[in-house]
Amino acid sequence: MRAAAIPLVGALLLLPACAGTAVHDLSMAPARSQQIPGAIGVQVTLAPDIRSDPYAGKAAHRLQAELVKAYRKAGLPTSVTPDGQPSPGGAMVRVQIVRADPGNSAERLLIGFGAGRSALLTKASFKIAGQTGPAMSFSASAKDGRKPGMIVPGAIAAATGELSRLAIGSGVGLLMGRRSGLDGGAKRSAALIVKQTRQLYRASGWP
Repeated sequence: MRAAAIPLVGALLLLPACAGTAVHDLSMAPARSQQIPGAIGVQVTLAPDIRSDPYAGKAAHRLQAELVKAYRKAGLPTSVTPDGQPSPGGAMVRVQIVRADPGNSAERLLIGFGAGRSALLTKASFKIAGQTGPAMSFSASAKDGRKPGMIVPGAIAAATGELSRLAIGSGVGLLMGRRSGLDGGAKRSAALIVKQTRQLYRASGWP
């Protein structure tokens, strides 16, 4: 039984879940001012219909932390701003999570092809202090679980709970615990939002 578990783990490592991000409904109005924002404030909130969802709450905290880290890595002074108002001479990034579906880790890793897919959908806006309306707004999605998993399609019908138990018993369970779809989605969403901010900066003539 232990020997049979080894190739299963190998299959997992060879067939990781596929992750993807996308931007929708992008609206950009390059800044009229030549002054670069001195600092960026970040606020992440939840849509009213998911405020009681514990997964969404955790995703919001993770996304907020990832945004601050990603902006600072890009060389932009950034901090969390609970009131959602940009500081004088600064800018504000407001992100609302509209959907936070953690999916199913076991299905993503064992089956794949979209089974157990996680999804983090957000709406983001970038507002510069002193300007009316956002300089940029867009919707973003971060999903994973598109690649095949450990069980190929032709064998799905023959797969049993014993196979899943065997895989988890051989260490796959630890990997699944580390691969939270929403954790990964938060990190990819933050990277995507910072990427769009870079585009706004270039369009505004800012270095």
